[in-house]
Amino acid sequence: MSCNVVYLMAGDQPDRAIEKGLTEAGCNIQLTRSIAATMAALQAMRDAGEASTLLVAEVQAGGIPLLALLQEHRIEVGAILMFDQNGTDIHAVIKALKYGASDYLLASDPEFQREIRARILAERAAMRSPKQARRSETPAMGAARAATSKLITMPGFHWDPAIHVIYAGSGYLRLSPVEGRLFDLLLNKRNRTVMLEELIRAAFNRPDMDVNRGVKLLRPHMMRLRNKLEQFPETAHRIINLRGSGYMFI
Repeated sequence: MSCNVVYLMAGDQPDRAIEKGLTEAGCNIQLTRSIAATMAALQAMRDAGEASTLLVAEVQAGGIPLLALLQEHRIEVGAILMFDQNGTDIHAVIKALKYGASDYLLASDPEFQREIRARILAERAAMRSPKQARRSETPAMGAARAATSKLITMPGFHWDPAIHVIYAGSGYLRLSPVEGRLFDLLLNKRNRTVMLEELIRAAFNRPDMDVNRGVKLLRPHMMRLRNKLEQFPETAHRIINLRGSGYMFI
């Protein structure tokens, strides 16, 4: 299966080594020169149900704002390769990875390295067909209830219980399975006290767990969850500790 590549360029030509790696992987490459054209190309491929796409975006062409737009519009691609012609700003790398970049290449990387990494990423993207992607995104049936992909909308953020992701503004926050179960329970019982015993059962799926042991296991997960929520003003300080009783989402 070949890979469809959309390549957002900053100049007149794509990077020679990356292009060679994509070509050797048997990819069909579509060159674009603007964020709008890139979004349109990705949307057209998605609407046509074509094989999963590899996006190559150069930072200097607006690659990072492009990733933010993809996240906002929920447009998924098979893999994302960022290419930085300067490579002097560590914040650019952090932002790209935050927005889902699969790999980050610098112009200063050796040509053979850029070529190999581009080819590997293209081959990996080609292995995921649209049907496989949809199956992998379909939430499995949980023990207590069927997880759905329906978003729960709250003032300032959205919660997807199926994949344990909080969307706030142009960013997102992925929770671990335990953190996701805790957050989901607290959110659905917001403004009410959720007792420690109930939180322990939800977190670990162990109704017979000793409460004292459960509390010891629960505390570090709850601490990490509350720390993660501090990343967004919309979710910060929303979980309060009712000492000795449980927690409450306000």
